[in-house]
Amino acid sequence: MVSTYTTNGGIEKIGSGEQSGTWGDTTNTNFDIIDKLTNGVIDITLSGTTHTLTTSDGTVSDGMSKVLVLGGSPSGTNTITMSPNDAQKLYFVKNGTSQIATFTQGSGSDVSVAAGAGAIIFADGAGSGAAVTDLTALFPNANTSGAGVFSSVTANGGVNVDNITINGTEIDLSSGDLTVDVAGDIDLDAGGGDFKFSVGGTEILRVTNSSSDVIIRPVADAKDIIFQQRDGTEVARIEDNGTFNVVTDKFAINGTAVTSTAAELNILDTATVTAGELNLLDGDTSVGSSITVADSDGIIVNDAGTMKTIPASAVKTYATAGATSGTVTSVATGSGLTGGTITSSGTLSLKNSFLASNGTVTTGSGTSFTASTYPHFISGATVSTGGGTFTITEADGSTHTLNMRDGDGGTHDTFATLLPAGSSITGNTFQYLAVALIPG
Repeated sequence: MVSTYTTNGGIEKIGSGEQSGTWGDTTNTNFDIIDKLTNGVIDITLSGTTHTLTTSDGTVSDGMSKVLVLGGSPSGTNTITMSPNDAQKLYFVKNGTSQIATFTQGSGSDVSVAAGAGAIIFADGAGSGAAVTDLTALFPNANTSGAGVFSSVTANGGVNVDNITINGTEIDLSSGDLTVDVAGDIDLDAGGGDFKFSVGGTEILRVTNSSSDVIIRPVADAKDIIFQQRDGTEVARIEDNGTFNVVTDKFAINGTAVTSTAAELNILDTATVTAGELNLLDGDTSVGSSITVADSDGIIVNDAGTMKTIPASAVKTYATAGATSGTVTSVATGSGLTGGTITSSGTLSLKNSFLASNGTVTTGSGTSFTASTYPHFISGATVSTGGGTFTITEADGSTHTLNMRDGDGGTHDTFATLLPAGSSITGNTFQYLAVALIPG
């Protein structure tokens, strides 16, 4: 009977009566194979992209070692084929290369061990359809569907996970910067409603949800929120006292720069104007119901607190803008100025009809006469001889002396003068004739 071999380890089974005188050599080889299968460690140098891990019958070969230490410089992912495909194998693998090592035996599943990583794998030896399984993936620390409790995990080569659930309260980085790099968006979801930004354990800024309104505030007392351009130039700041301070020449509305200074704008703070009156500057034509503009243009004036208009038809017009002379085309009805001119020197020439009097002539006697409403030309004489000294009192109360004595005590003293509107003349009893100067 000839020798046969075990399927999985290639150990030679000496046939009955065989190898007389040499069976000891075969037995020693078998012990070497058993030693490799149980505790053997082998260094395998990989190159290119393929390698065959062979278990040879009756001979110590690389496929018989328990632990595989992969080295070398493969040019890419290296596919390691376990041969023969009917041998059941168990390997502890350490991939010391810079490439992925993929273990295969048949058309079934394969196992890939990442560069710098390790795994425990087994092949089922099912022939052409043989499959390789990664036992490490079934352990609690590697299977996300399982459960495991660890006091600490060190993963210097990186951690590949689907989701992370943290039962503690911190993610700490001992040194350097932390980069969060995602292919899509970063969604920060704070169920408490606060996003806090701290430096060295001290909170400096907080973003808070307030009924879906967003509150942004500095937390450090007596500190400002400063807005800068990319080069660090300050544009504006929200100061600790609540002032929103915009740097000069940095404020615009709809692209148009606001060039007024704060001092200029502050004039409005003391002005006694209403919102309606300010609206006149924006093209409005009325203030409440106190004013009606009859023409498309004109002059708006303040008459004892009431806004009124002088329509364009009653405003002097010039032949050219900025002219110093021209014709007064029309003035308020009854003023008597129609047809007058303004000379090049700026003097006003009145129409002759201005001097025409539409008033009545008043005669009488007494010790005083008052020119009410209009100026009056008055002439008169004293009733008795002498006493030709008169007092002129103006509308503002100031007085002047009019001495019309002729030095002849035997005759009546006479006078003639022009009294402005509101002024009066007083003296000894006199007879007078007064003409009201009412413009025609």
